[in-house]
Amino acid sequence: MIQSLLNLFKIGSPKVDLVLQSHQIVPGAIVKGSFHIYGGWLPQKIKRLECDFVREAKNHKIEVIAPAATVLMSQTMEPKGKREVPFHYQIPEDLPPTSQAYSYRLQTKIVFVDDVKRFDHDELVVIN
Repeated sequence: MIQSLLNLFKIGSPKVDLVLQSHQIVPGAIVKGSFHIYGGWLPQKIKRLECDFVREAKNHKIEVIAPAATVLMSQTMEPKGKREVPFHYQIPEDLPPTSQAYSYRLQTKIVFVDDVKRFDHDELVVIN
């Protein structure tokens, strides 16, 4: 029961951080990095990692441009453990550059067996 309450409030659960080699990109380039997964207080079974490439408009409307990665895992993350999973994604070639009207980011989600989710996002600057 205690673990269910901790999971409900997202206390002590594993975390994910997408670490990128660069946050500035040109259309058509490949973004490289890795997902860093950090264990929480208790063992937790991870179902999958998902990452979407999204665009946010000035009015805060978020549009998913494309799924960037889905990694099925079915692994248990041990307390205080650390795991790295490689990541790469090719940015669409017809993408307008970052402006005051639009910003871009990679939105990462880690999903546990009990459907609890943790999120991370990384801003990207698209330049010409």
